[in-house]
Amino acid sequence: MEFDLRNPKQIEECVRYSDVVINLIGRNYETKNFSFEKVHIEGARRIAEISHAAGVSRFIHMSNLNARTNADAKSLVTKAFGEQRVRESFPGANIVRSATMYGYEDELLNNIGKNKYCYLTVNKAQRKLRPVCVSDVAHAIGKIRDDEDTVGLTYELFNPKQYTQKDIIDLVQFFIHENVWRVNVPSSLLRLAAKAVDVLPYHYTSHHEVDLMLADEFPSGDPAVQTFADLGIQPHTLELAALQYIRHYRPPQHEEDPMEPRGYKAFRKPPV
Repeated sequence: MEFDLRNPKQIEECVRYSDVVINLIGRNYETKNFSFEKVHIEGARRIAEISHAAGVSRFIHMSNLNARTNADAKSLVTKAFGEQRVRESFPGANIVRSATMYGYEDELLNNIGKNKYCYLTVNKAQRKLRPVCVSDVAHAIGKIRDDEDTVGLTYELFNPKQYTQKDIIDLVQFFIHENVWRVNVPSSLLRLAAKAVDVLPYHYTSHHEVDLMLADEFPSGDPAVQTFADLGIQPHTLELAALQYIRHYRPPQHEEDPMEPRGYKAFRKPPV
């Protein structure tokens, strides 16, 4: 069903008769119609409020591993305030904070592959990441949905291993048998350029996305927060799962190479 995030009646029509509502709405950049506040705070509150009034049993709200009210990126700050509004509007709601996800048509591995001739980085690609497979996150949400004992809990879903962006670039170029030409740009210059591009009528990039490029991913460390382990899920190993999502970037002569090429274990990272 189509709905407008600003239209309570349409939202009510969508959630009516639902037992579970999962809010996956979020964005990394603003538009003239939808600011971060309208999406992450007002929109999240509105959906939770209407769902609660409609008698929905379970509400699961997708957030971000780095969602904090003191974060440097505006999108992360608004996501943190959005979590608060959801809890106020729907007692017993679940909050799921995911690290960067990878999978088919993702914005991590595939971005590296398709931009292999000029891949822009900041801070010499030293950003710390805890990437998780989208299928693991979906599996976790399914388990949360089906288990009444999880009501009201917060989950942080992240890779037990920590990678730098450079580690992931090296992994991608190893698997696709091609060099990824990394171009490091001063963050202030890239942010200025992105801000200028923001005025275009179509989206190319945004200074808000540059801010996210500088944000290291860290779990909160809150002992009350649950993880994959509490759900009995062993997340996929990036080094073993990545190739299926980027194999199409290989040159033709390597298309039929094994899915586990010799030497991939050298890229394995120890758990943190």
